[in-house]
Amino acid sequence: MERVNLKKLGILAILVTVCLCAIIITLSYVFKAATPEEEVWVLHSYGNNVALYNGEDVVEVYGTILLDTLPEADKRQLENGIAFPTKAEAVLAIEDYDG
Repeated sequence: MERVNLKKLGILAILVTVCLCAIIITLSYVFKAATPEEEVWVLHSYGNNVALYNGEDVVEVYGTILLDTLPEADKRQLENGIAFPTKAEAVLAIEDYDG
């Protein structure tokens, strides 16, 4: 009789453990999906101009800034892309090119 109770208790412990693992895994996916992706703002060449990108999206093209008129070092940086943590910092940096 005691052996049967221990067996039932063991099965119950396994079921509780499996359920808790399922809940933890589900919650981790929910919280990961709810966490906003970190924004990355990038100044990058866009034809002969400079554009501000947010991820893959072009936010703004600065048509008054011509790559042909910039120093070679600046052109190379813009061709590779210059990342900023905030839009405000990227816009502030564009003023250096816009004069």
